[in-house]
Amino acid sequence: MPSSSATAPPVRFGPFEVDLRAGELIRNGRRIRLQDQPLQVLAMLLERPGNVVTRDELRQKLWPRDTFVDFDHGLNNAINRLRDALNDSADTPRFIQTLPKRGYRFISQVESHADETGSATAQGTLLPWWRSPWAAFGTAALVLSLLLGFALSASKGRNSNGAHALRIASIAVLPLENVTGDATQDYLAEGMTDALTTELARVRALRVISHTAASRYNADRTPLSEIARELRVDAVVTGTVRRTGKQVQISAELIEAATNRQRWAKTYDRDVGVLSAVQIEVARDLARQMDLPLTPQETVRLSWSRSVSPEAFDDYLRAQSHVGKRDGTEASIRLLEKAVTLDPNFAAAHAALGSAYQRRGSGFEPQNREWEEKAFAAVQKALQLDPNLAEAYVARGLLLLSPTNQWAYERSVQQFRHALELNPSLAEAHHQLANVYNHVCLLDKAADEAQKAVALDPLHTGARFRVGINLLYQGRYEESLAAIRDAQRFYPSLWAFQTSFALFQLGRKEEAKQRVAEFLRRDPADRGGHSPRPHESARLLALSSHCVHHRVRLRPDEQARAGAEVLAAGRGRRVSVLHAVREGCQPGQPPKPSCIHKFHDPTEEAMGVLPGQALAPERTPNPFPFFIGSRHTGN
Repeated sequence: MPSSSATAPPVRFGPFEVDLRAGELIRNGRRIRLQDQPLQVLAMLLERPGNVVTRDELRQKLWPRDTFVDFDHGLNNAINRLRDALNDSADTPRFIQTLPKRGYRFISQVESHADETGSATAQGTLLPWWRSPWAAFGTAALVLSLLLGFALSASKGRNSNGAHALRIASIAVLPLENVTGDATQDYLAEGMTDALTTELARVRALRVISHTAASRYNADRTPLSEIARELRVDAVVTGTVRRTGKQVQISAELIEAATNRQRWAKTYDRDVGVLSAVQIEVARDLARQMDLPLTPQETVRLSWSRSVSPEAFDDYLRAQSHVGKRDGTEASIRLLEKAVTLDPNFAAAHAALGSAYQRRGSGFEPQNREWEEKAFAAVQKALQLDPNLAEAYVARGLLLLSPTNQWAYERSVQQFRHALELNPSLAEAHHQLANVYNHVCLLDKAADEAQKAVALDPLHTGARFRVGINLLYQGRYEESLAAIRDAQRFYPSLWAFQTSFALFQLGRKEEAKQRVAEFLRRDPADRGGHSPRPHESARLLALSSHCVHHRVRLRPDEQARAGAEVLAAGRGRRVSVLHAVREGCQPGQPPKPSCIHKFHDPTEEAMGVLPGQALAPERTPNPFPFFIGSRHTGN
């Protein structure tokens, strides 16, 4: 005899259908994402249509005693999510009626597939469910299957003595939802999501997926269990942000991926004046609920927070919303300069400002040392205020990769490694390590670090681009072209020049020259600022000159034609291009900048590599680090 759960028919009301066998809510054939708790609430309401289901009954059935949760928040959140899915309203309800201080009642007419043969409901005289004998009969079967299913589901999350059996070692913070209906407040929800992600990422015992990777699920209807599977995490954090005047309400809940069960939930009502401390409070509560082993330093950090000017914190969040956008550097700088003026002791803002200055200088005006000096001062200030700020060490590592600092690769590696000690989930630190290792032709290490960055942040365009560059240096040109295809939007200049080199190597020379010429024609100002035009033009011209790696096999007439094409497309940049080539090359020899002679990876000391020891000839640093590389991997 088939079980009731296998035979229970779907239930319909209005444009909706509830398939209890699959645990799905469907509207006009389209599945609607609904978490486990709201779905269980709906099932309990359908169990007794027309009658009141009290809050206490909901508490006893849906939140077992061993579940540590703010019940009022959890239930209100479940009802709100259910109403959102049903497009219902508390003021003018069509489906769920609220009885203040008592509970809720399902008030809509319903039907089931079992009623469609000969019943009054099938003939258009639809009765409320609680007045239909046929529907009542179907209801009993539905309720039985629901109760059995929910009991089995709940038991998966606990062991025999009622304790939680699932250990959480990895997590993703999904975008907190702006529930104000005011799109101008989106930056607040995005910023608080990023801040919470950053705080959790500082815990070494927890692997945290980056904010950018999780952000693709914003307003997504994908089931949470599927999101967790795609991101390869044990749990997800979801929540909402609501700002009203000077008050902010942040709700958060922890959902176990394997069971789709709410493990914890809480609402934080705070004045905007202490908003900067809320992410630390939420992170501390989450760490406790996940029973994470904390180091003494992590315990102190999660127990302490410094007050930040609310205006400065608001500017900081707005600035962070511009990071990663092609034209966002200038806007970030303006907002961060305002933030540190309002609150000179705001360490995170100083670190972010240093990073913005560094991007502005290296990407737009590498010849203007003012940006580098300002970046260095901002980073130093950040570290004076907070010596454990991982992002500041990444910024300092990038500043060391400049002509002023004689391309201090070894020191930059130390900075990136220290950043990872402070924040093991910081994808950008792995990305920059890959960059350094590519520069010095340690291609195996570069590939490893780039893959680590992509694992933490699958949408990190820079890291994905770095994977492609690594393949380019290894001579795997077709694979490289495929890997960097997605980088065109964010790194248009680098994409154009890197792909042109791969095309040259594949013998597709005309296509390569056309690609670069088209880019120079389309974007002569390089608004993204990712790679200064004279610098890149010099690289491509070097490709067609005598001053290139031996693997480039172009006839003299091809070299001249390639150089002429680039110079013509450069529109008046001939002098700066030729100067850049002459500075780096001697006829008939590969470029040998005096600042690059040897490289010592601090992580190799244990393997017997001494500080200052010269590298083997095949590991000679790459003279054109973004463009030409050795086939050797440095093993």
